[in-house]
Amino acid sequence: MESKSMQLSLMSKEGIPSLRAFKVKGYLKWKLGEQEVDVLIDSGATHNFISQGLVNQLKIPYQTIKGYKVQIGNGDRIANNGRCEGLALCLQKALIQQHFYILDLGEQIVLGMEWLASLGDVEVNFQKQTIRWKEHGQEQLVQGDPQLNSLEVSLTTMTQILQDAGDGYLVFCEGISVVPVEGEAEDDTWKQLLDEFPEVVQPRKQLPPRRSCDHAIHIQEGACIPNIRPYRYPQYQKTEIERIIKEMLNEGIIQHSNSPYSSPILLAKKKDGGWRFCGDYRALNKITIPDKYPIPIIEELLDELGGATIFSKLDLKSGYHQIRMKEEDRQKTAFRTHEGHYEYLVMPFGLTNAPSTFQALMNQVLRPFLRKFALVFF
Repeated sequence: MESKSMQLSLMSKEGIPSLRAFKVKGYLKWKLGEQEVDVLIDSGATHNFISQGLVNQLKIPYQTIKGYKVQIGNGDRIANNGRCEGLALCLQKALIQQHFYILDLGEQIVLGMEWLASLGDVEVNFQKQTIRWKEHGQEQLVQGDPQLNSLEVSLTTMTQILQDAGDGYLVFCEGISVVPVEGEAEDDTWKQLLDEFPEVVQPRKQLPPRRSCDHAIHIQEGACIPNIRPYRYPQYQKTEIERIIKEMLNEGIIQHSNSPYSSPILLAKKKDGGWRFCGDYRALNKITIPDKYPIPIIEELLDELGGATIFSKLDLKSGYHQIRMKEEDRQKTAFRTHEGHYEYLVMPFGLTNAPSTFQALMNQVLRPFLRKFALVFF
């Protein structure tokens, strides 16, 4: 691992864990005693590093070296301040001995690939924050401490991060008081609403009504019609595709098609373990004339919420499927599976102009209330 070019992520330099790094408590041992330290284990660091502040505090001897540069994640290259030879570090039940390059760090110690590579056959699980390896036939385990990942960042440090990285997020955390609500009164309110508007929660039995903003697909002049064969699917996905197709036919969302257009479909795994049926309309989108209807900017919507104290969120069930396709454009949504050719009667997910159409409908429906007590974003 000896190299005159070393690398360290900007997050690790400032002592902030990332998806490929985690923290653990350790004890640094040297001739004058031992000191508890915070250790950041980072697979994105090529070498091991120790902070200049810790070296000064403990008066750890070090060797001055020249010509070694450390490349930070933003592209800057900085000179290290020397190297501490053969420091002993106790990580839970594991005792390691490594060289450490001295840098101005936000963390006390960073263990990188120089150490990980020395372990041989090692198992690293960043999700569980564990490292396992064998040493002299005995299994060694280091378990990260998620509580160490939360830290206060000083204004000076944050300013430096923003100067180096050029981007960042400011988050305010405040305590929220939950006021208990009488269960019976709440249940009565919901019951009254359900009795007053039963059509809102009943399963759909017919297509949505015709509207001025039914979805259209305008194709570029002279473009070749996309006709792509279906992808190959494993047996278990074929069974799921057949089930979803049958369900959509029964609901009137799709119909059988003789269209010259054809796009493949995909199944995407959902968080609940089910499958999401997705049309792969990339070829169709390439030849579609873009709709320039304005989509809201989230920052401007957040500005509108200034001073608001009570919030409600409405989420439509399959909102795109509540918009019809224009009859002459249904054929363009056609897709093939291993057992049939179909087209949508409602607006499918995956079309390039679908967000603009949905935004236009929501603005039309909520126009009397926009910016008074309602905002639209999806």
